[in-house]
Order: sequence, then C-alpha cells, then structure tokens
Amino acid sequence: MTASEPVFDRIGATYSEAFADRPGQLAAGRWLLERLSDRQHPLVLDVGCGAGTPTVRQLIDGGSHVVGIDTSPVMLELARSTVPEAIFVERDLFDLDGLHPTQQRFDAVVAFFSLLMLSRADIDKALADIHHVLDHTGYFALGMVEGDSDHLMRDFLGTRVPLTAYPREELGHLLNRHGFVVEDLVTDLWEPALPTVDAQPQTHLYAYCSVARPY
Repeated sequence: MTASEPVFDRIGATYSEAFADRPGQLAAGRWLLERLSDRQHPLVLDVGCGAGTPTVRQLIDGGSHVVGIDTSPVMLELARSTVPEAIFVERDLFDLDGLHPTQQRFDAVVAFFSLLMLSRADIDKALADIHHVLDHTGYFALGMVEGDSDHLMRDFLGTRVPLTAYPREELGHLLNRHGFVVEDLVTDLWEPALPTVDAQPQTHLYAYCSVARPY
C-alpha cells in the first residue's frame, strides 16, 4: 500500500468531487444502519475511509461510533476536519489489530472502493482480518468495481493507479470463502459527477454481508 499513499495525497480533493454522488454507497449505509438499529451506539470500522464522506458522516448521524483507517495522511486530515466525532488512524488496510477502543470486536465493518487498490493476494489478507475483528453477530458492507483484473495499472484522475476487480459471481464466492454470507449483491452504474473528470463510467458492486461462521 505504500505506493498508493502519494496517489490519494495528490488526488484527494478531486476524488471527493468526482465521487460526490454515490447513491449506491449511501443505500449500503442505510442497510447497515437498519441492521444495527437494535444496538446502542454500535461501533463500526471503516476500512479506507478517505475524507469521511459520505459514509463516516452517515454512520455518525445514524447513531454509530466510527473508527476510520486510511493510508493517506492527506485524506485523513480531510476526514478529521469533516467528521471530528470519529476516530481516524493511519494504517494499512490489511492491518486491523488493536483498533477497537476496548479491544472487543466491531459490530460492523465497511470497505467502500478501498480494497480494489490492493492485489488479490492482499485482498485475501484484508478479508481475513475483517472477519477476525468482526463480532460473530456483525455485518460487513463492501463496495467494489465489477471487472476481472489483479492490480492492473490504469489512468485515474490524472495519475496511474492499480485496480483489482472481480466478476460479480466470483466476488460472492470470494466472500463466502472468507466466512461471510452475502445477503444481497447490488449493482449500480456510476458516472462521474464532474463532466471534466477523466474517470470512466463503472459498474459498482455492493455486497451486503453477515458473518457466516468462525474463520
């Protein structure tokens, strides 16, 4: 992940503008809040929180406590100013130990379009760690881009970034292998909010998951 840090240090503001309109991500957040509605101040981990919007803000407003991690100090600084109620930590996305304030397990984890910066081997590590830090009654919401690539370099917002993507059926099998039940897999066609941005339309995949078994 070291190579990805300067990428989001450079494109942080542009990324937030280009991805300002994320109805699928907000819908996934609402699904999660509904599942957590019977818990008092559930604690949620946001893996790859970016600037904290829209998800950390949505979860905080919905009554959750949130710990957000990211590899980019620039994005984390934006997040701290945007959502000061949350806790933000600079951390690799597959290194999740010691993040819970009382060393318990999280009620839920979200990872929206952060794991796709990793190789498939590192995504396996990240999913194993996510399962490890989740309570056995917890939930996991994942956002990925549909495709079939492993750390493929591409142009994105004026720089070169890696993209790992899965066909939707393969993504479901991957999550099952890591101990998750995919309750729903939602597709959403995304187009950049700014017409001048050089990002191409994408099919986003949102996996709504519960914990299936000990891992």
